[in-house]
Amino acid sequence: MWRRLGRWIQAGLPGLALFGILSGTVALLIYRDRVESGQWRKAEEERLRSREAVFARGQLGEMLELCSEVWGKTEPSLAHEPVALAWTPEGIDAYFYQGADESSLRQVRCDAGGVFRGPRVAHPLHELLPAEAPSESGARVEGEWPRAHAVIASRSLDEGELALELLQHPVTGLVMARHWRSGEGGARATLDPPDAPPFAFLPTSAGFRAAPGFEVRTLRTLKRQRWIADEEAAFALLERELPAGARISGLRLEEDAIDVTIDWPTPAFDGDPPAPYGDKTFDEYGVADMSWWYPRTIPGFGCARGELLDRVRASLQEAKAKAGDQGFSSAWYSCSTAYSNGRDAVWHLQAK
Repeated sequence: MWRRLGRWIQAGLPGLALFGILSGTVALLIYRDRVESGQWRKAEEERLRSREAVFARGQLGEMLELCSEVWGKTEPSLAHEPVALAWTPEGIDAYFYQGADESSLRQVRCDAGGVFRGPRVAHPLHELLPAEAPSESGARVEGEWPRAHAVIASRSLDEGELALELLQHPVTGLVMARHWRSGEGGARATLDPPDAPPFAFLPTSAGFRAAPGFEVRTLRTLKRQRWIADEEAAFALLERELPAGARISGLRLEEDAIDVTIDWPTPAFDGDPPAPYGDKTFDEYGVADMSWWYPRTIPGFGCARGELLDRVRASLQEAKAKAGDQGFSSAWYSCSTAYSNGRDAVWHLQAK
């Protein structure tokens, strides 16, 4: 009996050793994950305390420097100067041109919690702007925006000062300022220069009400689309935007974007002959990333020969009917060999 027990133990030792090694490895990985999670939480807490301290001091230049270091990294298409800013004790709201539409701005919020991409809003002077671009004959004030930054760089919000807004006029280049201070009956505004046109209210977090006689015109938020859920709106946009005679080589519909490649002679750079393809991206508001089609010599995952828009729309409806009644996070029309024979386009529907 003892001989059989010894042989059983001897035979089982390799398995026990392997089990011990695996158990030790799992325990080590769990421990390392806990340590790294703890380090990450500690770093985040320190980052938050550091940001809170900046906003608590309320020094406008310091607040702007902290925010401007981040928003270009958070949103690469916003790695340029904003055209409107609003400071409050809680943070900064910045407004940027984004894409081909100059009648609207992208809102970005920066506070102790970080930088957050906001909606697209109508320009704060939208109702006062000319319907068409002005002629170049009118003199434009240059360098006003950097000078305005220099003025506020060393100052803080005064006691009783609730908000400071800066806006650059898109036509003249003049920078207008509006100071909001607490007063009897509510907040009171002062414009600089005094004859500046009253623009829409820029702060998103200010919890104060205007005193009687001080009108606060709110920013108009544009209507956003969810393209994958509203394919009719997506195809209506494409029908308006496609050049005459262009065919769809590739198309991707997502919640907040449309990426399209067209089979169409597309103007190229530096006097080169037209490229056979072009592409463009539209955001969740239907605003294109560029006013022109980017030339491409190859269709990428698109098809060498494009298809008419109506047929692409009909084929999407057929693909959805086959997939059944379910929600989708994206729909991709392409000649990718992962889903097609490389010649004939198919729709690949990604379920939620």
